[in-house]
Amino acid sequence: MAEIQIEQQPRSLLPWLIGLALLALMVIGLTLVFADPNPGTVEDGVPEIGKVHEKKKDETPRRLQQWALVAEAEPARAA
Repeated sequence: MAEIQIEQQPRSLLPWLIGLALLALMVIGLTLVFADPNPGTVEDGVPEIGKVHEKKKDETPRRLQQWALVAEAEPARAA
Protein backbone atom coordinates (compact mmCIF):
# COMPACT_ATOMS: atom_id res chain seq x y z
CA MET A 1 0.00 0.00 0.00
CA ALA A 2 1.21 3.50 -0.84
CA GLU A 3 1.65 6.14 1.82
CA ILE A 4 0.16 9.55 1.28
CA GLN A 5 1.99 12.26 3.10
CA ILE A 6 0.28 15.60 3.55
CA GLU A 7 2.56 18.44 4.41
CA GLN A 8 0.97 21.43 6.06
CA GLN A 9 2.15 24.67 4.59
CA PRO A 10 2.63 27.55 7.00
CA ARG A 11 -0.27 29.98 6.78
CA SER A 12 0.50 33.42 5.51
CA LEU A 13 -0.22 36.48 7.63
CA LEU A 14 -0.77 38.65 4.56
CA PRO A 15 -4.57 38.04 4.26
CA TRP A 16 -4.99 38.82 7.96
CA LEU A 17 -2.99 42.05 7.67
CA ILE A 18 -4.95 43.14 4.60
CA GLY A 19 -8.24 42.37 6.37
CA LEU A 20 -7.24 44.32 9.48
CA ALA A 21 -6.14 47.28 7.36
CA LEU A 22 -9.47 47.29 5.51
CA LEU A 23 -11.38 47.04 8.78
CA ALA A 24 -9.42 49.97 10.22
CA LEU A 25 -10.12 52.05 7.10
CA MET A 26 -13.83 51.26 7.34
CA VAL A 27 -13.96 52.29 10.99
CA ILE A 28 -12.12 55.54 10.24
CA GLY A 29 -14.39 56.24 7.28
CA LEU A 30 -17.57 55.63 9.26
CA THR A 31 -16.27 57.79 12.08
CA LEU A 32 -15.60 60.65 9.67
CA VAL A 33 -19.00 60.27 8.01
CA PHE A 34 -21.00 60.28 11.23
CA ALA A 35 -18.86 62.75 13.19
CA ASP A 36 -20.44 66.19 13.12
CA PRO A 37 -17.71 68.82 13.11
CA ASN A 38 -20.18 71.64 13.88
CA PRO A 39 -23.02 70.28 16.00
CA GLY A 40 -26.07 72.50 15.97
CA THR A 41 -25.25 74.34 12.74
CA VAL A 42 -27.21 74.18 9.54
CA GLU A 43 -25.52 73.14 6.32
CA ASP A 44 -26.73 73.34 2.72
CA GLY A 45 -29.85 75.33 3.50
CA VAL A 46 -31.55 72.65 5.57
CA PRO A 47 -34.03 74.34 7.93
CA GLU A 48 -33.36 74.09 11.61
CA ILE A 49 -35.92 72.33 13.74
CA GLY A 50 -36.72 73.48 17.25
CA LYS A 51 -34.27 76.38 17.32
CA VAL A 52 -35.09 79.97 18.01
CA HIS A 53 -33.69 82.25 15.35
CA GLU A 54 -32.05 85.36 16.65
CA LYS A 55 -32.49 88.39 14.46
CA LYS A 56 -29.11 89.65 13.36
CA LYS A 57 -28.36 93.32 13.57
CA ASP A 58 -28.39 94.92 10.15
CA GLU A 59 -24.88 96.15 9.42
CA THR A 60 -25.98 98.12 6.34
CA PRO A 61 -25.34 101.87 6.63
CA ARG A 62 -28.47 103.93 7.27
CA ARG A 63 -28.13 105.86 4.00
CA LEU A 64 -28.15 102.64 1.93
CA GLN A 65 -31.17 101.35 3.87
CA GLN A 66 -33.08 104.50 2.94
CA TRP A 67 -32.17 104.11 -0.74
CA ALA A 68 -33.36 100.49 -0.66
CA LEU A 69 -36.71 101.59 0.81
CA VAL A 70 -37.10 104.22 -1.92
CA ALA A 71 -36.30 101.64 -4.62
CA GLU A 72 -38.93 99.25 -3.21
CA ALA A 73 -41.59 101.95 -3.01
CA GLU A 74 -41.21 103.22 -6.59
CA PRO A 75 -42.77 100.17 -8.35
CA ALA A 76 -45.70 100.40 -5.94
CA ARG A 77 -46.27 104.05 -6.89
CA ALA A 78 -46.22 103.26 -10.61
CA ALA A 79 -48.98 100.65 -10.26
